[in-house]
Amino acid sequence: MLKEAELLKWKGKAAELYAADAKSNALKVKENVTELEAALQSERETFAQHLKAMKELEGRYNKQSKRKEELEDNLKNCSEEFKEFERQDLKYREDLKHMKQKLKKLDEKAEKDAVKIQELEKESEDSANAIAGLEEEVIRLTERLPEEEKTLDKIRESSKGEIENLREQLSVVRAELDPWEKQIIECQGKLDLASSEKKLLTEKHEAGQKAYEKAQEQIKSIKLKVVEKEKELQSIRTAIDKNQSLVKGGRDNEQLLAKEEESISSQEQSARQKLAELQSLLNSEKSQGSVLKALMQAKESGELPGIFGRLGDLGAIAAKYDVAISTACPGLDYIVVDTANTAQACVEMLRTRNLGVATFLILDKQEGHRQKMKEKVQTPEGVPRLYDLVKTEDDRLRLAFFAVLGNLVVAKDLDQATRIAYGPDREFRRVVTLDGAVFEKSGTMSGGGGKPKGGRMGTAVRTCSVSAETIAKAEEDLRALIDQRKNVREKLNASVQQYKTAEKAVSQLELQLAKVQMEVEGLKAQQKDIEQQLESLKASANPPKDELQKVKELEKTIVSAGSDLNKLNKSSKSLRDKADELQKKMENAGGDKLQKQKALVEKLQKDIDSMNTEINRRKVKITTGSKTISKLKKGLEDAAKEKASFTEEKEKRTNDFKDVEKKALIVQEKFTNLKEILGKQQEELDSAQKEYNDLKKVVDDLRTKEVDAQYKLDDLKKVLKDWEMKSKGYQKQMEDLCKNLKHHVEQIQKEGIEAGLLQSALAAEQLDEGNELSSVNERIALIEAQLKELKPNLDAIAEYRQKAVVYDERVNELNEVTQERDDLKKAYDDLRKKRLDEFMAGFNAISLKLKEMYQMITLGGDAELELVDSLDPFSEGVVFSVRPPKKSWKNIGNLSGGEKTLSSLALVFALHHYKPTPLYVMDEIDAALDFKNVSIVGHYIKDRTKDAQFIIISLRNNMFELADRLIGIYKTDNCTKSITINPSSFAVSAAS
Repeated sequence: MLKEAELLKWKGKAAELYAADAKSNALKVKENVTELEAALQSERETFAQHLKAMKELEGRYNKQSKRKEELEDNLKNCSEEFKEFERQDLKYREDLKHMKQKLKKLDEKAEKDAVKIQELEKESEDSANAIAGLEEEVIRLTERLPEEEKTLDKIRESSKGEIENLREQLSVVRAELDPWEKQIIECQGKLDLASSEKKLLTEKHEAGQKAYEKAQEQIKSIKLKVVEKEKELQSIRTAIDKNQSLVKGGRDNEQLLAKEEESISSQEQSARQKLAELQSLLNSEKSQGSVLKALMQAKESGELPGIFGRLGDLGAIAAKYDVAISTACPGLDYIVVDTANTAQACVEMLRTRNLGVATFLILDKQEGHRQKMKEKVQTPEGVPRLYDLVKTEDDRLRLAFFAVLGNLVVAKDLDQATRIAYGPDREFRRVVTLDGAVFEKSGTMSGGGGKPKGGRMGTAVRTCSVSAETIAKAEEDLRALIDQRKNVREKLNASVQQYKTAEKAVSQLELQLAKVQMEVEGLKAQQKDIEQQLESLKASANPPKDELQKVKELEKTIVSAGSDLNKLNKSSKSLRDKADELQKKMENAGGDKLQKQKALVEKLQKDIDSMNTEINRRKVKITTGSKTISKLKKGLEDAAKEKASFTEEKEKRTNDFKDVEKKALIVQEKFTNLKEILGKQQEELDSAQKEYNDLKKVVDDLRTKEVDAQYKLDDLKKVLKDWEMKSKGYQKQMEDLCKNLKHHVEQIQKEGIEAGLLQSALAAEQLDEGNELSSVNERIALIEAQLKELKPNLDAIAEYRQKAVVYDERVNELNEVTQERDDLKKAYDDLRKKRLDEFMAGFNAISLKLKEMYQMITLGGDAELELVDSLDPFSEGVVFSVRPPKKSWKNIGNLSGGEKTLSSLALVFALHHYKPTPLYVMDEIDAALDFKNVSIVGHYIKDRTKDAQFIIISLRNNMFELADRLIGIYKTDNCTKSITINPSSFAVSAAS
């Protein structure tokens, strides 16, 4: 009873201490709540100020945007006005082109007519001269003819008998025939003259009719073309309207989709950041395995209260610096504990439970860094220290972060990092860039390789673990947002492509429209010109009555002259036949001399007749030419008048064209000025947009801080409420214990126990100051143990012995398994070391031989095989870098085809040297090489044949000519065949 009373006394004391502690904590939390509320109010005021500034900036941006839209409208109007001038320009050019063609035709016609006039005048002059000459010749021949006839008569005198008789007969016949021959000559001349005049008039009438019919056909063709062009114009206008609606719809759709994409991108960025943090936390937890989980469970159960947690989870940093701190600070995976005893207890727990190993950062052992941590530093170029960028909820942990980070600074790029790391300030030799390149104090630099490390510290302090379901949900959300953004981007690109294509089509269609309009106007102008000429052509096609009457009269004359000529020929035919017969008899009677003289007389007579005919022909030609010249001269005068009219019109159009050019130049200058103003306005808009984005970012950060502060405030209020509830609970528990103790004392007094013993049990004892609660709990545990001992369990000894035997068996099994694990781990480590040693030996040998091979092949180049990660060669692989002769170092992926081939061959030959084989097969290794490099490679392979055989497929003669055997593949009769050649036998044959 006394022990139970003492237990109640101490439990009451514990409840009193717990209540006091809860009350104290509640007061502290209340103070924090008050401070946080004040800070939150300050944040809200700052947020309101920035929000107001952002709205003002938004108003200014909207005003500038409106001004920009006005400028764009003016620019568009200028563009439309300039397009109108371009259309006018095109029209003027088409008109001028048409006029030039017309003038050219008039000039060509005038030139042809002038040449024709000259030719006709020359022909008339030549004919007149020829007529004079011919008439003189006729007179001469006519004068000579009687003399030759006398000579003929003298010759005939010698055979006077028979010839005289024949001559008398011939004279009689000729005397009768002369009147007929004169009539025949006169009638033939009349017939020839009438035929020539009729031919000229008929050709003129036929030419006029053809020209008139051709003009009618041209008008008909032009009308059909105009109808087709007008249909084409309507089609083009419809296409322009359709494309313009597509442009408008595409631009509106682009704006909507751009806003939607911006919203989705923002959501995607947040989701990606959230997923990265969750994955980082999950990977961190997985990498620690059961170690971190067991340690945190021990902390939560109170078994190891001195554990703070994984260092990377105890702080937060902006996402911008995630890669930098994850790469440069391996200590983020350390487990932070308060004392060395806690660390030892953690190690012992991990050992006994066989969970693995962990690295611990003992907080009280880092006190040596505190003084340096508090020192103010001036970093080179104002770059930040990573330590200053880390945020913690517990200020005690800042010492831990300084211990692992020190004065590590972060630079924006390699150039800045190089300047700082190798600069004069030795305090800041350790530098990391934003993309993870690290400069160590020793002067070495690491970086590059595969994907940069990240996610070892989040943007917020981690307070809970992550499940696979949470990761899967976050990944699913991110994929959905990515797919949504891709769909929107595809729609946006399609919309932009659609309206840009439509804009291009509108521009082309407008030019096509202007061109077709010019063609229509040109066709109509051409039709008008032909219609104007149609009357004159119609008049030409319908000759005047006097000409038609003249043709009829000429036809009658021709018929009459022909009839008369036939009659005369018929009437004189018997006389001519008789004269011919007598003439033949006389010719036969006179011998050769007579025949020659007779032939001479006949020739003279014939020449006189032909000259008379030619004189008549030329006279007709002179008459016809004179009429034609008159008509051509009249045509020249008409053409000159028409040309003057066209020239005047052309000059007028040229002046109008110059006026249009001046106006277009003014519009173009206005367009250029508006474009410059619009560019400046766009720059101002971009500046305002940047300022707005920066301010929006600040507002978003302030909003985030406000939300975080509100959450913290809510959490603190919840904690305050919990402490107040705990305080009330402990107070009630204390009152209940006091009642129970009072009731218990009354029972003891009733049972008659000595008062001294009761006073001794209930007497107050002095507790350790500052450790009262712990002492009370120890006393309670002691009394409860004493109470249990008062009721011993005898079966516990036997149970203990059984458990001890099982324990010894488990310990032996553990030792055996541990030894087996250690042996396997040692064998595994030996194999890893052997693999690394063998790989590095081979790698170095291949690298040296590669350098030698490449220098030999390229006559001066250099090549290098490098490990991406020298500490772990098998994680990131190797890099093949090449420096061709007289060039810089490049990755093999950035070389030309020939350079890649040489580099690859150098590596292949280096591998052959490292691990040779008796047979090598190579397929067209020289395809991309020039003559020199093929020769170098070929001679090297030829030299290598002393140790191995090479089968090489090649089409390059300076390669296969070095072979010991040649096998040619060819095809005949749809069958593939081969032939083997020994080149040395050819060389021996050639030498012999």
